[in-house]
Amino acid sequence: MSRKITRRRFLEASALAAVGAVAAGCKPAPTATPSTVATQAPVSAPPTATSRPVVELVISRGEHPSQPILQDAPAHIAQGEAVGVKLNFQPVPAADYGAKLQVWMATKQVPDIVRAGFSEIRDYADPSVFRPVLPLIEEYGPNLKKYLSAYPDEVKKLTMDGHLFIIPATSYNTKLLAPMPCIRKDLLDEIGMSVPRDFEELYQALKELKRANPQTLGWTARGGIKRTFMIVAYPFGSGLGGWMRGIDVPYWEPTEKKWLYGPIHPEFVDVLDYFARLYKEQLLDPDIAATTPDQWHEKNGSGKGVFTWDNFSFCVRWNKAVRELDPKATWTPIPTVKGSKGARQNDYSGFAGSGGGWCISANCKYPERAIELLDWKLTPVGLDTCSWGIQDVHYSLSGQRPDSIEDYTTAALEKVMDKRQRALKPDILAEYATKADPFRSFQSDTGTGQLDFGLLWDDAVIYSWDAPGEADAWYEMSSTDPGLHPEVMVPSFTKEETARLKQILADVNVIIDPAIEKVVTGQAGLSDFAKAVEDAIKAGARELEDIYNEAEVRG
Repeated sequence: MSRKITRRRFLEASALAAVGAVAAGCKPAPTATPSTVATQAPVSAPPTATSRPVVELVISRGEHPSQPILQDAPAHIAQGEAVGVKLNFQPVPAADYGAKLQVWMATKQVPDIVRAGFSEIRDYADPSVFRPVLPLIEEYGPNLKKYLSAYPDEVKKLTMDGHLFIIPATSYNTKLLAPMPCIRKDLLDEIGMSVPRDFEELYQALKELKRANPQTLGWTARGGIKRTFMIVAYPFGSGLGGWMRGIDVPYWEPTEKKWLYGPIHPEFVDVLDYFARLYKEQLLDPDIAATTPDQWHEKNGSGKGVFTWDNFSFCVRWNKAVRELDPKATWTPIPTVKGSKGARQNDYSGFAGSGGGWCISANCKYPERAIELLDWKLTPVGLDTCSWGIQDVHYSLSGQRPDSIEDYTTAALEKVMDKRQRALKPDILAEYATKADPFRSFQSDTGTGQLDFGLLWDDAVIYSWDAPGEADAWYEMSSTDPGLHPEVMVPSFTKEETARLKQILADVNVIIDPAIEKVVTGQAGLSDFAKAVEDAIKAGARELEDIYNEAEVRG
C-alpha cells in the first residue's frame, strides 16, 4: 500500500519537528484551524511567517517514471508549512521536460520555481527570464549564502554576466555512483568468460552470451542512441557532451586539457563503427532508438537484457525481478573498461550531484518567499524533512540535531548530520522492501530526495534497501575505480558567447544527430558521416570549441 499518514499523526509529528525551528533560529507558527493543508502546524518557520498570509508557489520539474511526484506528500506539506506557502507541483514527464522548459524560457512564461540543468538555462540566463538569486540570498537566505560559499569555484563557473540564475543541487553521505558497465555475471560465468577489460573483450563477451542465450537482446539502453553515446563515447576514447551536463556540447579531453566537439574528431568514428557492428550482429537491442525507461527496466528485469551502461543502482531492481525467475541470476556493475587508446576514463557528476539546480522565474510574484523556502530546506530540520520524511513517522532520530549549520562542505555536513543517528522505521523498511523500486517508491510517497524537490539531500536513505554485502561490493568497486573522475563543469560565458553558442548548436545538431543514428542502424555508412562532419564544421563546430576553450582560459 502507499504510505499515507493521517492528519492527526502528521500534526503530532510536525509538532515534534517544530522544536527544531528554535534551534534553527526560527519561531514555529501557531496551529490554525484544520481546514486546508496550508494551515496545518508547520515544522518550522521564519520569524515573519506567522504575520504573513499564505502564498502559492508553482514548482515544476521533470518527473522520473520511477518516482511520481505527489502533491500532498508529507514532506511537501511540512516544508510549505515551514515558511507559510502552499506548494503547487506541476511536474512534466521527464522525456518531455526539456522541450517544455525551452518553450517556457522562450516565451518568458516560466513557473515560479523550476528544476533545470546548467546547460539548459545557458541560452536564457537573463533577468527577463530568471531572477538573479544573489541579491535575494543576501537579504533572505542566510543558509543559502553559507551553502554557496562552500563551493566558490563551482559557483563562479555558474555565474553568467555577473549574475547567478541557478542554485545548484547536490547531496551528502553519498557513495560513488556513476553510469557504469553492468552485466549478467551469472551468464558470463556459465560460458566460462572473465569480466571484460576493454571494449573488444566486451564485444566478444556479448557475442558469446548471445550464442549461448539466443533469446536475449544483448546490450540494452534507455533514451535512444544519442544518450547511449553521451555515456559511452567518453570511456571509448572520444566524447559527446556530458551525461549530466547535456549531450550536445563539447566534452573535456583530459590528455589535451581542452574542450572538444567529439563528432568532428577521428576517435568518434571508432565509436560509431563499434556500435554499428553491435547493431548489425544483433548484439545491440534492435529497439534501442525508441526504448523507454519502463521498457528498459522490463527487459533487464525479465532476463532479456544481458548488458547495459547506466546508473548501477538499478541492479538492485533488476536482481529483485530476475531472481524470481532464476535465483542465481545476477546483475552487477564492473570496472570501467579500457578505451580504444588503452585508457580507462569515465566520469560522474561530482559537485553537481543532480546535474543542475533550481531557478526562480522572473515572473514569480513572491521571490523572497521562494528564497526563504529554499533557505529553510538547508536548515538541519529541513535537511532531514526533505531527505527522510517526518520524524517518528518515517524515521527515528537518536542523538541531537544541530542548532544550525555553519559549514556546508561535504565533510563538515556529514559530521554534523551524522547518518548513524538516523534510521528509517522498521515498518517503513518492511513495507517498501516489497516494492519493485524500494527507495524511489519511498521517496515518491514521502516527497523526498533528489528526484523530487531536492536541493541538498542525504543519500544515506537510498541505501537502506541494498542487499547486504552485494551492493557494498559494488560501491567499493566504484570508489576504487581509477578510471572514474568528476565531470568537468563548463566555463562561464558572456552574453554574446551564449547567443553564438545557441545558434551554432542548433545548426550543428540538425546535421550530426540524424547522422549518428543512421550509421549505427545501418542506414548510412562512415563515408556519409564524414560528409556530415564537413557540413558540421562549416556550420561552426570548430568555432564552438574555440568559444569553450577561450572561456576556460579566461576562468
